[in-house]
Amino acid sequence: MGKKQDRERIVAEIKKAAALYKTHLVGKRFLYVFEGRYIEVIYKAVNFKHLTGVETPLSARKFYEYSVKNQLQASQIYFSPRHPFTLCKKKIKHICEIAVLAGAESFLLEEIKTSTRSFKFGTTNLNFSLCMNKEIDEYGREKGDCYIVESLRDEDCFSKCKDVFVITHIFSRDNDKKKYTELLYTDLLGGNADLPDAITALLSDELKDQYKKVL
Repeated sequence: MGKKQDRERIVAEIKKAAALYKTHLVGKRFLYVFEGRYIEVIYKAVNFKHLTGVETPLSARKFYEYSVKNQLQASQIYFSPRHPFTLCKKKIKHICEIAVLAGAESFLLEEIKTSTRSFKFGTTNLNFSLCMNKEIDEYGREKGDCYIVESLRDEDCFSKCKDVFVITHIFSRDNDKKKYTELLYTDLLGGNADLPDAITALLSDELKDQYKKVL
């Protein structure tokens, strides 16, 4: 397959992934519960470009907008020693699965260290991992109370993290809602029916009732 065909095939996958990313992830907040602890996670539009692993002269926001609008062209992406075609191919295998991993059975990783970066948390389904940190302002201080998904890695990252936990619950809400409104996943077989008060306080009354019925 020629270089132009390689780029065209990858761009087609990026467009599909962008549509899923916009529909299921952007504008939402996810609550991951593990070992009685929890973290809140968001997927930002400007981080989509990095997750694909391609190089482009477009800004992160333009790249996402063009992808969502089905306007991204093969001539607008390229590969480099830092972002080679072989790595991009591996990431593209998983790019359309990101929306599924956000609300499905998975493991939570803590304190991930790679050869180039460190991440506070990550999630993995054993096939690939999504790594996340809090945003940092110009003074090096953490911004907000959510973790931002920043990197997609073609590995489970177990060997690169300090601790691994089973995720027992995943909840979601739209960013304009104050409480979580949807239960995406729960590990009913793991004996994790009871949630700490600090977590149930984050759920809407309707969701609390639904959760009781599930159990």
